[in-house]
Amino acid sequence: MNGVGKWASFYRENPHRLASDYLGIKWLRPFQQALIVACFKYTYVMIIASRGMGKSLIAALVCVLKCILYPGIKICIASGRRGQSLNVINKIVQDFMGSSDNLRNEILDYKVSTYFAEIRFKNGSNIKVVTASDSARSARANFILGDEFVQIKKPILDKVIRKFKAGQRTPRFFFKDKYKNYPKEPNTELYLSSAYYKYHYSFAKFKSFFKSMLKGDSYCVMGFPYQLPVAEGYYPMEQIRDELREGDFDSIGWSMEMDSLFFGESENAFYSFDELDNSRKITNVMYPKPFYNLLNDNKFKYPMKKNGEIRILSVDIATQGGNKRDATCFAVLQLIPYGKNQFLRNLVYLTTIEGGHTFNQSLKARRLFYDFDCDYVVIDSQGVGIGVFDNLVQEQTDDTRNIIYPAWSCVNDETMADRCKDPDAPKMIYSIKANLQFNSDCAVSLRDSIRQGKFRLLINENEANEILNSSKRYNSLSVENQVLFQEPFYQTTALINEMVNLSFEVVNGKIRVNNQSGIRKDRFSAVSYANLVANEFERQQRAFQDEYEFQTFIN
Repeated sequence: MNGVGKWASFYRENPHRLASDYLGIKWLRPFQQALIVACFKYTYVMIIASRGMGKSLIAALVCVLKCILYPGIKICIASGRRGQSLNVINKIVQDFMGSSDNLRNEILDYKVSTYFAEIRFKNGSNIKVVTASDSARSARANFILGDEFVQIKKPILDKVIRKFKAGQRTPRFFFKDKYKNYPKEPNTELYLSSAYYKYHYSFAKFKSFFKSMLKGDSYCVMGFPYQLPVAEGYYPMEQIRDELREGDFDSIGWSMEMDSLFFGESENAFYSFDELDNSRKITNVMYPKPFYNLLNDNKFKYPMKKNGEIRILSVDIATQGGNKRDATCFAVLQLIPYGKNQFLRNLVYLTTIEGGHTFNQSLKARRLFYDFDCDYVVIDSQGVGIGVFDNLVQEQTDDTRNIIYPAWSCVNDETMADRCKDPDAPKMIYSIKANLQFNSDCAVSLRDSIRQGKFRLLINENEANEILNSSKRYNSLSVENQVLFQEPFYQTTALINEMVNLSFEVVNGKIRVNNQSGIRKDRFSAVSYANLVANEFERQQRAFQDEYEFQTFIN
């Protein structure tokens, strides 16, 4: 026992050595050892890390080491998603306990379930998972771990989670008179996440921590881009190359998740990220009808049309795929009547394909049109789009579904309608031939719709995954099929990334939006076309009412 004080002091200064000497963890790389030491040395620590770095594993190890070295410490783990917090606990139970007799001997008991998760140590320490919500107000902690903290809402972080630190750890020797004035160690906070958008409060917190660190206060900020886990063998370089070569490569998402760089909208941005993010309100995504047979869950049902509802399929065409070329985008816009002659516009589905033959692209458009009970299709019929248009104005055979699709005609352009040789073909196609005026109208109209609250987007993929994972049927699907259900939410995020990256200039009194080199705008084009056609429907409604409304005449 005479050596306990010296060894405790030594390991508190060198916690990574306790992991090796006592727990038998020999795989720690130098950068991971430095991270662990920082979590013990500083009161406030923020780690901005790439995917593949194993940050949850390191966070779990930090919690274990603190519980062993500081008897009676209370640790709370919080995340925007409870499943993420449970992941840290599961690392301890499944990865560490199974390979360390000493750790198993330190732990009194544990319980891990969806609704309750806690590990209790024999020395009085404990680790508890809390939900990042108002319901967690009663929790108390000496060490707070915010895992993927960018997903925690700022009011909850400031008014609930940070208030856990109501008292400091008080070992029993403090009750002896000669130690009553002995200094107590401060309560500590650790925040882990990948980078996010600059508009978000996490960026302001990051800058605040960084400035405090430069002043010499007990703050530490570290960034770990993907090159580090690649160099240490955690992330295969070939996998990096494959991801960079993928046709739907998202350079903005890569910058945040892999380069550990916060992303901000263009200084001359035409669209505000804050406004777009606030538009993400749709929880009930609409899928193609065959998807529902695949899922077969009563929680997810295909929504039938409401009175007066119009559904538009909008297509922006590309014929070539590749890293930096445009993709063909298909967007389904649901128009719900509200107010006086207005439509609420819900972007309920979004998908892309990498170019291809015009026959196959038109076939994809046909399937989506009928799968969503659409009323009209909007298509860019200039340039490469004319080939797809010409397939739509004649009969087309779908061998896979054993269907012959009828010819469609054009609604808004008589010259384009003449390309359809069937005089009885229903007029369903809006032909788009963009010019400076048209593009300006599209850009301005879409921004106005967003600012008026008329244009709504799907919720973000993290919230969506929580909803999807609540379905046992979904969890039984193959990974490939699960991705099909996740895609519209990720596509919506990609749309927002495109839009906030659009700068603008005024040319002859018209707005021209420009995308940065290597960043697409195919999703934006498809969505803005559909929104402009929605405006046309509103004008038609107003004109109809003006023509037939009752008026009072006084003679």
